[in-house]
Amino acid sequence: MGLTRQQTTMIAVLLAGAFLVVLNQTLLTPALPTIMSHLNVNATTVQWLTSGYALVEAVIIPLNAYLIGRFSTRKLFIGGMLLFAAGSALCASAPSFPFLLLGRVMQACATGVVMPMVFALILLIFPRENRGVGMGLVGLIISFAPAMGPSVSGVLVDSIGWRAQFVLVVCLALCVVVAALLALKKFEGFDRTTFDGLSVVLIAAGMVCLLYGISTSTSSPTPILPIVLIVVGLAVIVLFFRRQVKLENPILQVQVLRHREFLIIAIIILFLEGVLIGGSVLFPLYIQNALQASATVSGLIMLPGALIGAFFGLLSGKLFDKYGVRGISVTGALVLLAGGISYVLLGDATSLLLACIAYTIVTLGIQALITPLNTWGINSLPNNELPHGNAIIATIEQVGSSLGTAFVVSLTALSSLYATPEMPAQEVSYIGCHFAFIGMLLLISVIAILILIFVRDKKKTSMSAAVESDAIPGIDRPWLVSDIMNTNPSTLPATAKIRDAIAIMQETETNGVPLVDDAGKVVGFLSDGDILKYLSRHESSQTDGVSYIIMLETDSFQDRIRSVYDLDAMRLATKSVITVDAHEHADLAFRTLSDKKIKKAPVVHEGKLVGTLSRRNIMKALNIMEQAMETK
Repeated sequence: MGLTRQQTTMIAVLLAGAFLVVLNQTLLTPALPTIMSHLNVNATTVQWLTSGYALVEAVIIPLNAYLIGRFSTRKLFIGGMLLFAAGSALCASAPSFPFLLLGRVMQACATGVVMPMVFALILLIFPRENRGVGMGLVGLIISFAPAMGPSVSGVLVDSIGWRAQFVLVVCLALCVVVAALLALKKFEGFDRTTFDGLSVVLIAAGMVCLLYGISTSTSSPTPILPIVLIVVGLAVIVLFFRRQVKLENPILQVQVLRHREFLIIAIIILFLEGVLIGGSVLFPLYIQNALQASATVSGLIMLPGALIGAFFGLLSGKLFDKYGVRGISVTGALVLLAGGISYVLLGDATSLLLACIAYTIVTLGIQALITPLNTWGINSLPNNELPHGNAIIATIEQVGSSLGTAFVVSLTALSSLYATPEMPAQEVSYIGCHFAFIGMLLLISVIAILILIFVRDKKKTSMSAAVESDAIPGIDRPWLVSDIMNTNPSTLPATAKIRDAIAIMQETETNGVPLVDDAGKVVGFLSDGDILKYLSRHESSQTDGVSYIIMLETDSFQDRIRSVYDLDAMRLATKSVITVDAHEHADLAFRTLSDKKIKKAPVVHEGKLVGTLSRRNIMKALNIMEQAMETK
C-alpha cells in the first residue's frame, strides 16, 4: 500500500479508536431491560441512553471543522479518547440514571470528535492512489463493529453485570490512548473556520424539545405539553435552517438540500436510521421482556442480521455501480417491507428462530438500501458540494436515530391503555412491543412509498437533459464526460494482432486503443507503452506475470521486433481496464486520469464502449470553453 511502518502503526491506532467508539453505539442495547430494572426507570426514559447519544453526536459532528482547525489532530484524538474513557467510567459507576445519561453524553461528544477526524487522517496518511483502500478499511470497521456490540454486551450482562461492559470500554480506550501517545503524530494545515454558538444552541434546543415531546407523547398525563414541545422544537429547527442560509460560514451547508435527489435521499435516510436504531433498541426489550429470554440470547439473535447486513452493505455498493439505483432500492424496499410485516406478526410465544429471521430480514433490507441511496444522492451534487453533502448525511443519520428511537419506544407506553392489574408483566410488555412494531411498519411503508415514487435511475440517453438544454457545458452547468469525449473511438476486436494495433494507432495518431468483445464490452486496452515495454525488455517496468513470461520468450532485440507483429494484442494489453462512465461529472474523470497517471481511458455506458476520453479531449474542451466565455 506504499506505507511506512510508522504510517501503518498510526492507521492501526486510528482504526482501533474508530472500532471502539462505533462498537459502543450498539453495545448497550441488550443491557437496556436490565438497566430499567436496576435503576427503576421505564422504556420511555431508558431510550434516552440511545436517542440522547445520537442527538449529541449529531450536534458535535458539524463542529469538527472548527475543532480540527484550532487544535492539533493528535491532541484532539487523544483528548477525545480520554473523554470517551471518562464517560465510560462514569457510566460504570453511575449510582442513578441521570449520572448514567451524563456518561453517555460524554461518550457521544467524544464519538462526534473522533469519527470524522479518523476519516480525515486516513485520507492524509494514505497515498492518493491508495485512498480507496483506506476508506474501505474504515467502512469495514463501521459495518463490523456494530454487529459485534449486542453479542458482547449480552454475554457480559448475563455473566458479570451491565456495568462490566463500561469497565471493558474504559480499559480498551486507555489502551488506545497509550498507543496514540506513542505512535500518533500531529497533522496541521487545516483551514480555520468560525464558531457560531447560536446555531449550536438552536439545533440542540430544537432537537431536545422535539425528542422529549415525541418520547412523552403517549405517556404524559396531558397531551398539551408534548404537543407544545414538538411545535416549539420544529419552530426552533426552522430558525436554525434559516440562520444557516444567511451565515457566510454556517456549521451546516443546508443549501445542498435544494438538489431534489439529495433532498429525497436525506428524508429516506432519516426514516431508515430511525427504523435501524429504533429496532435495535426495541428488539432486546421484546426478546427479554416479552419472550423471557436472556440478554445473551437477545444479543445472539441480533448477531446474524448485523453480520449479514454489514457485508451485504458492501455488496450493495457494487450492485449499484453495475445496475443503478432503481433495481437495488426497490428490491431492498420490498425486503424491508416483508421484514416489517414479519415484525407485526411476532407473538408472545414466537420461537426465537422466527424472531431472529424477522430481525435479519429487516436489517438486510436496510443495509441493502443505505449505501446505494447514499451514493445516488451524493452523485447528484456538484463536486465542490460533496463535503457538505457528506456532513448533512452524517447529521441526518444521527437525527434519524434519535427521532426513530424516541418514536418507537414511546409507542410501547400504549400498553398502559390495555393493561389491567392482574395482567402478567410479560403480556403487558408484549402489547407495548406490538404497538411499536406496528409503528415501525408504518415508517417502513413510508420508506417504500418514497423509493417507489421518487428513486429513479438517470435516463439512459446519449445526452442528459442538461446537455439537451441551451446551457453551455462548463459555464452554465458542470461538464459531463459525454460532453467532451471522443464519440467515434477506434477499437479492435479482442482477437486482433499487434500489427493491427500498430496500424490503427498510426492511422489515427493515437497512443492507445481499446479491445472489445463481440458484445461491445471493453476487455483490454493496448497502449504504445505496452508495446514499448515488450520491446525494451526492461524488467523493472514489468507489472504483471504475463508481461514477464513474454519477456522471456525472446532473446534478442531483433527477435522481439520480428515476433511482436504476430502476437495477440490481448497478451500485451492491460486487462484491468480503468474506465469512466459517460454520464458522470467530468471532474471525476479528470481525477481518474490524473491519479492513475494515464493518458486515455475508455468511456462506457451500461458496460459497453461509447467513446474515449484523453488528455487531448480535455485540452480541446478547455479551449472551446474559453471561446464560449468570450462570446457570452
